[in-house]
Amino acid sequence: METGGRVFTPRRPRRLLALAAAMVVVASLGAVAGPAGARPERFHGAAPGSVTCQLSGTVSFNPRLSASQSTAHPSRLTGRLSGCRTSNAAVTITSGRVTETFKASPLNCATLSSTGAPASLTVAWKGNAFGHRASFTKTRETNNASQVVTNGRGFEGFAVPGAGGRSSTSGSFAAASGSTSNAYTTLTHGALDSMCRSAKGVAKLTVAGTITLGSGVAQGGKYAVALGAYAGYANPDGLVSFELATGAHLTYATDYLAKGQGWAAMAEAPGASAWSHSGFRLVMAVPILPGVGTLAQGATGAYNQYFTTLAKNLVSAGEANAILRLGWEFNGNWYRWSVQSSADAANFVKYWQHIVTTMRAVHGQSFKFSWNPNGPSPTSYSPDQAYPGNAYVDYVGTDQYDNFWGSPFTPSAAWANDLSQQWGLNWLASFAVAHAKPIGIPEWSDEYRPDGHGLGDDPSFMDAMAAWFVSHKVAFADIWSYDSSSTYRNNILDGTFPKSLAEFKVDFG
Repeated sequence: METGGRVFTPRRPRRLLALAAAMVVVASLGAVAGPAGARPERFHGAAPGSVTCQLSGTVSFNPRLSASQSTAHPSRLTGRLSGCRTSNAAVTITSGRVTETFKASPLNCATLSSTGAPASLTVAWKGNAFGHRASFTKTRETNNASQVVTNGRGFEGFAVPGAGGRSSTSGSFAAASGSTSNAYTTLTHGALDSMCRSAKGVAKLTVAGTITLGSGVAQGGKYAVALGAYAGYANPDGLVSFELATGAHLTYATDYLAKGQGWAAMAEAPGASAWSHSGFRLVMAVPILPGVGTLAQGATGAYNQYFTTLAKNLVSAGEANAILRLGWEFNGNWYRWSVQSSADAANFVKYWQHIVTTMRAVHGQSFKFSWNPNGPSPTSYSPDQAYPGNAYVDYVGTDQYDNFWGSPFTPSAAWANDLSQQWGLNWLASFAVAHAKPIGIPEWSDEYRPDGHGLGDDPSFMDAMAAWFVSHKVAFADIWSYDSSSTYRNNILDGTFPKSLAEFKVDFG
């Protein structure tokens, strides 16, 4: 975004107390898009959805189940998942593994009745997100008490109901009410009782059933979109507050590296570690000339060392899978890396290629790179001249705010211009298709501006953007929810955007 009045000032991140609370409130499934043919991306954040799978496995007992013992029998369920169905249209689970450890057996030979045994569940997934391979980090959850059940064929089994128990979660899901599962043996009550009474007792049983984790609601509101936000520097709990205020589920977080304090301050990546355990995937703006240097020098590889350092620091901070916006809004005239001519574009392309090659060479990284011009910034050169090439770009996108310099100054005229301008949304849609790249929108919002060119509290912009995200299968859309000053405002929660806030809740809440 053009920074007249916008200052990104590092501050100490607040404690993440609100995050833990939100993880108990929002049931979710995470999704990440990535280029076809790449190794699966690992996702560790929260996004809306639930998964129901067929379960097949074994439950083992230690000590063995025996009719002569009425003491607790700690047990362990291990199995595979198949035939999974998700409530999130962007996500397909192709396979999974499940481990469920019971403090006491869910089946008790002494009574063959409900035991009330709590269970600790761990699930790991593989699948696809937005048509690309993805994997989901392990979910760990403490469930409420189990109970013995019998299916229609009379086979003995047990269930772990989702309601009424304590649930704490980490990983790709946040389940407010816990998981639900049903696992049945191939034994009737009488057959299991007979085995219990044998000399050997029961060491292991084969089971099959179903398991569901997460909320049945894929996305509130009218539109299912992978959302993110910017709510201030290194501020994960600001995003959680946004979720609680709007009812929207956030998966991504936009943030910024220091853009005017020199190479060391940029490469240090201050603030990145604030996101490492937040559950949000980081979309980080990287100033490729942080107050010093030139595009021409960058094109020679002169600054590669700083990007090696940056990559190592991001990996160390737990942000190895960050999406990096190198030289964002390069087609504007407000940053040092501004591309204003064909010669600048050629240098920008070479410099970008150096940066990507350098950062990809760092051990442990799985960065993705977003090519991110600005919407209302006409140029004398064509977009293709500044494009680094498909091998160096993972996402294409734009920053889109509700502003306008034309006449008549109306929301409909402004939106028509958003679509048709040189670097506008129509161009972006066509460009993404031509280059087979997913679209990511790192910044968008309604806007009040001190120069009077913001449309202000404009709910039509909210709804039009939401519909555009869906129709063009946008991989992520991060709303700017932050006021840079009292006169430069974009935070729909600050009280000056009541109509837009109401529309946002309808669209995404």
